Amino acid sequence: MNEDGQESALNATQKASIGKKIMTIASQGYRVLGIAIGLDGGNMKTITRENASSELADTTKYDKFEAGLAFLGYVCIKDPVRPEVEQAIKDCKTAGVNVIMITGDAKETAVSVAKELKIIPENADLAQTCFTGAEFEALNPAQKEKVLSGSIGKVFSRVEPRHKRELVKILIKMGEIVAMTGDGVNDAPALKQAHIGVAMGITGTEVAK
Repeated sequence: MNEDGQESALNATQKASIGKKIMTIASQGYRVLGIAIGLDGGNMKTITRENASSELADTTKYDKFEAGLAFLGYVCIKDPVRPEVEQAIKDCKTAGVNVIMITGDAKETAVSVAKELKIIPENADLAQTCFTGAEFEALNPAQKEKVLSGSIGKVFSRVEPRHKRELVKILIKMGEIVAMTGDGVNDAPALKQAHIGVAMGITGTEVAK
């Protein structure tokens, strides 16, 4: 939708340009939220207070609900790292504790924050240290254990509650003593699974192991 309120389809070049800008901003540690509008409620106009719970319970329907919207733009949010976190992570490493970051943010944002906090080094092999929840879920059991082994920190982005719980379960199965921090309801399954659970966070980003 342009400034005059007129709608037109984005071509491939425009989509690629917007995507490139978003990836550049996300890699600087910003959370990027896309904004779109559906006049008269779009494909969600049939959802009411009475049927919302049942209609929105199935996440496979979300693509349909969110289709046909007009893109307005995007906003960038900087969620600053708490000042005490960098030293806390340094202390963990000194004590032999391997730090793993688990977040719902985009991979580019998560990697930027992880490097800032020195969870992973600047020259980290991202293919071996950074995974989305879907990428990790697609690995076989042996590959998952290999990913979680070693003393180099790891970064997991775009994770769902079930991914957090699985990460903790695998680490415990590997014989690790796991401490999980989190400050949201989505962290509850993993907090219950861990040996130690702490209600706190870094920036809305959690660390484990």
